[in-house]
Amino acid sequence: HSPACASDSGAARVAALPSGCAAGDGACVHGPVLHPVGAWLLRRGQQRYGLRMAAHNHNALAVSRFLDSHSAVERVYFPGLESHPQHELAKAQMGGGGTVVTFFLDGGKDEAFRFLNALQVIDISNNLGDSKSLATHPATTTHRRLGPAGRAAVGITAGTLRLSVGLEDVRDLVECVTAAR
Repeated sequence: HSPACASDSGAARVAALPSGCAAGDGACVHGPVLHPVGAWLLRRGQQRYGLRMAAHNHNALAVSRFLDSHSAVERVYFPGLESHPQHELAKAQMGGGGTVVTFFLDGGKDEAFRFLNALQVIDISNNLGDSKSLATHPATTTHRRLGPAGRAAVGITAGTLRLSVGLEDVRDLVECVTAAR
């Protein structure tokens, strides 16, 4: 039982609630329990997780190889590429390179925004991780609050872009990136 159930006194129950919990808040009183529909959806999604991740990894590797060979791309960070400094560790731990490809365009923020705005198949987003391919500009989204010195310290430039490569046909993704360049 949680501390909230230790006494029959209403005042004692409320006083025993963890910080930030409101009386009647089931998550605080009973613990984090999924709603049955949420549990069913989670279980349903797990059934084909391995197949989806294999496709994500395949697509991300193909897109990263294409970007790595492109003259307008300064460099590419993707653990699935042999040029990545932790490629062997990624192979041992992950079995693939994952889904996020980071790359750096010559031309800074203007070129990065031009590229993002030209994407047709890949959507622009502030967050990553979906079955749909998404792109973000870390300097103005996820790493904005670090400031210029903080971003430089972690290797984020004005031309840095991140792609969370999804499950679309890899030929469509490469064509989309080609057209945006």
